[in-house]
Amino acid sequence: METKETLVKETGREEQLQFLRFLAFLNVYIGHAESWIFFRYPASNCSAAAVSFFFMLSGLVTSYSAWGKDVHLGIRDFGNYLWKKLKKVYPLYFFTIMYTFLYAGQSHLTALADPDRFPRQLIRNLLLIQSWFPEGYFSYNGVAWFLSSLLFLWVITLPVLALLNWLTRHPRGPVLLLGSLAAVLFCTASYCYLTKGLDMDFWQYIFPPARMGEYIGGMILGILLRRWKPRLPKGRAIRILFTLLEAGAMCYWFFKLSHGGGSWRSRVYAWLVPDLILLTVFTLGAGWFSRLFRLRPLVRLGDISFECFLIHQVFLVQYTVYHPDPDNSLVGNAMVFLYCLLLSMLLAGLIHKFSASGKRRGSREPATSPKS
Repeated sequence: METKETLVKETGREEQLQFLRFLAFLNVYIGHAESWIFFRYPASNCSAAAVSFFFMLSGLVTSYSAWGKDVHLGIRDFGNYLWKKLKKVYPLYFFTIMYTFLYAGQSHLTALADPDRFPRQLIRNLLLIQSWFPEGYFSYNGVAWFLSSLLFLWVITLPVLALLNWLTRHPRGPVLLLGSLAAVLFCTASYCYLTKGLDMDFWQYIFPPARMGEYIGGMILGILLRRWKPRLPKGRAIRILFTLLEAGAMCYWFFKLSHGGGSWRSRVYAWLVPDLILLTVFTLGAGWFSRLFRLRPLVRLGDISFECFLIHQVFLVQYTVYHPDPDNSLVGNAMVFLYCLLLSMLLAGLIHKFSASGKRRGSREPATSPKS
């Protein structure tokens, strides 16, 4: 019978990270629903902090799950890798872009049938290249720029994995990896400082290469933790120690929301160390908080985080379009905040369940290719 430890070893999935993913989505939601917040929360920085966490987490889970696997750099390998990634996310992405075009675009729908008036911004969005342009990156579904930037990071993933595998096999692999992690974080901090005189919203937050440091730093961290975790001692003392570390890491991350610094620090730089600490202690997963986060209901919340992330802005913007005059009462704000959140989670759960059932049906279909 397979144990949880065996399953993690084979799949490279640390389920306690899923609930952290959902908590990060909640911070994005709070940032976008700031007009209807009915409780005290440092909302001004929470979206930037959560997005930084998403980029680093994406890098970590990519390398963590690829541990011990050969990496091939052929054109077909690139194509297969990108197709595997895109087919998971693009259908829902496409729907949200075309749906929000109904009310968020400046062009009349008849422009879709006129080559001369076809909106160029819609083409950029559909091609997932909007984050390369200093205007229009928040168009239609405002959070969709994240996938545009993530697509660039997927393109560089296989070469970076090949390099990390080479470093891992080196006799001084751990030292080289730690040095690489420090260098990546230093270069990211330097980039943020050197671009402080530019349009920082674009050049630090949106521009795809600006997020390489978080993503590659997460990949290096994933390799290191996959090496170290099997050597972690067991026992009650370790469990207590890591429970304290997990509590401290979460408190530090939330503390930084109110102390992210201004100017060039608040978009990327301020979140590098908090993300690094939080992901390290929870990937090792030795504390009681990790055990709690591995409960099935919490993991399921994490499983629908991507769908929630891509959907929630649709409801918030549409509500604003049809209700431009806000109800500033506490009850009114709470109703809007909770209604749009719960509706996003409900639809996300239905979409995720439909997608998962389709995968299960596909896995039961007999092979159609001829035998060799």
